[in-house]
Amino acid sequence: MLLPPTTPPADTPPPGGDQDFAEILHGDAPTPRVRVEQARARLTFYDQYGRGYQSKAGPPAGPGSERLWVIQPAASLSLRQRDERFSHDVTMLFDIVSAASPDALDVVSSASRYNEAGTLDVTSSVEPNARDEWGLRYGVHLEEHWRTGFGGLSYSADVNDKNTNIATSFQVVYDSYDDRNPRGQYQGQAYRLSLNPNVSITHILSRTTLASLSYGLTHQQGTLENGWNSIYISDAQTTACADDPAQKREYDCDNRGREKLPHRRLRHAISGQLNQHIPRTRSTFKIDYRHYRDDFGLRAHTVRAQAYQWLGRRLYLRFDYRLHHQTGVDFSARSITQDALEQSFATADSDLQQFFAHQVGAKAV
Repeated sequence: MLLPPTTPPADTPPPGGDQDFAEILHGDAPTPRVRVEQARARLTFYDQYGRGYQSKAGPPAGPGSERLWVIQPAASLSLRQRDERFSHDVTMLFDIVSAASPDALDVVSSASRYNEAGTLDVTSSVEPNARDEWGLRYGVHLEEHWRTGFGGLSYSADVNDKNTNIATSFQVVYDSYDDRNPRGQYQGQAYRLSLNPNVSITHILSRTTLASLSYGLTHQQGTLENGWNSIYISDAQTTACADDPAQKREYDCDNRGREKLPHRRLRHAISGQLNQHIPRTRSTFKIDYRHYRDDFGLRAHTVRAQAYQWLGRRLYLRFDYRLHHQTGVDFSARSITQDALEQSFATADSDLQQFFAHQVGAKAV
């Protein structure tokens, strides 16, 4: 009996021959101009309690409420072009922020109790050879009263048989925002320019040890204070003021003044990190230190320790602790007289005061 010949399945490779099977299936289909190498999405919720003397959301002499919460959805894409020397990392952030002290109008009318903001951050890189990499970073940040544009260049090189990496970058940030006084009144547009060069070196000390050192300089110029950060005027009139229906009664008297900062600021930051892996226990430990100082008189020290532990082939745990201590700026105060505020700098911003901060965290991946 003769049987008809059978037709092999379409996905069966031909016997013998050197032609690539994928090429047989797809024919001459062109390689896509851009392909997605990685896509990530994240949702973060942040809830803050506290009080600060810069906040108007409380008694005139402070401290006022700093309560806020933030919902932040984020997405990132890693793209590579047909010419594989070129790649792009795109990050998109969206913030939904409940009002706290940052918005002067909230205490008055609750007109902007919720604030929405978005950021687009793109880094385009090119690797002309196996040693060098050039990068171009650019993006925008937009919210109701604040606009930011930024851009910069970076360069890194693997040297010493790829045991050492040297990197440098320069970034420019330009801010434009609606300026308001502590009573919520519009004062026009304010501007700020920041220039930020950085340099770093990373070196492999052994098969399990990695060390790095970096330095960054930031020069800021323009309107550095925020109109919604205020300070209590200790000798202000407290009674017999004209009633202002747009204000709460305790604020009918103009008893809080706008913080006053210099128009230039120079900041220095140096940091170092040491990473140690222990193959036998599949553990990794990281410790880093950062020192910060500026010409406002602020000095800060930050230490962070992290421990990673693998459990099985696909799960690891991370534990971390961070300690931060800083001195206050030279002109930090909880209150000031009207004459002194007109003649000198002053701020009640809690971020510019002396404090200790502790942070503890854990993560499972």
